[in-house]
Amino acid sequence: MKKIFFVLLAVVGFSMFVSAQTKTIFVIPSTAKIYVNGAEVGSGTYTYKFKRSEDFIMLKFENAGYITRETRLLRENPNKSVSFSMSEDEAEKNSIGGGGEGSDSANKWFDINVKKGMSEDDAWKRLMSITTKYFDDIEIRDKSAGWIKTAWKKTYFTDQIVRTKMEVKTMFGDEGELKYQVRLSSQIAYKDCGQTDQCFVKYDRILRTFETIIQELQRSVGSNN
Repeated sequence: MKKIFFVLLAVVGFSMFVSAQTKTIFVIPSTAKIYVNGAEVGSGTYTYKFKRSEDFIMLKFENAGYITRETRLLRENPNKSVSFSMSEDEAEKNSIGGGGEGSDSANKWFDINVKKGMSEDDAWKRLMSITTKYFDDIEIRDKSAGWIKTAWKKTYFTDQIVRTKMEVKTMFGDEGELKYQVRLSSQIAYKDCGQTDQCFVKYDRILRTFETIIQELQRSVGSNN
């Protein structure tokens, strides 16, 4: 009888140990914030004790200059400590915007008032010259409609893909003055998702490759004055 009691006690004790495992979480860089099930719990390292009802927890790591990482940690993971590394945000490093410098450049329409005395033919030639300087593939170049539209141009980073395209359309001012509207559209996808349209989302930054295109159009074709 005593032997059965001790066996049962050992089984119960082992069950309690398994159902309430403690794990130490490490993240690189050590300045990264750690979130457990949506709540911020620390930076760099954190020790978590699983509840009996939990089979897993959701982890999120955030750090400026790095790609936010989300992952699931299973209670049955045999390791007492687990380490995670974050990838550098190469797209951010090679772009402008996101609430800082040049933050109004992405996905916004800009007016370009054609210089006085410049003919529509001359303005169009300059628009096309600058467009083809930055984009190899032009989907629409309709002079009669005053419409230019490029194909998406993709830039590949280690873990990200950023695609950019430009649209130009003719507009007329209140007194019939010729002007154009220009928009640089920017979207981003992560390689673990793929390259389908569903993977791309609006990106509020412009790659530095296209940083000067609006200013170049303003100088060559017109000004905001």
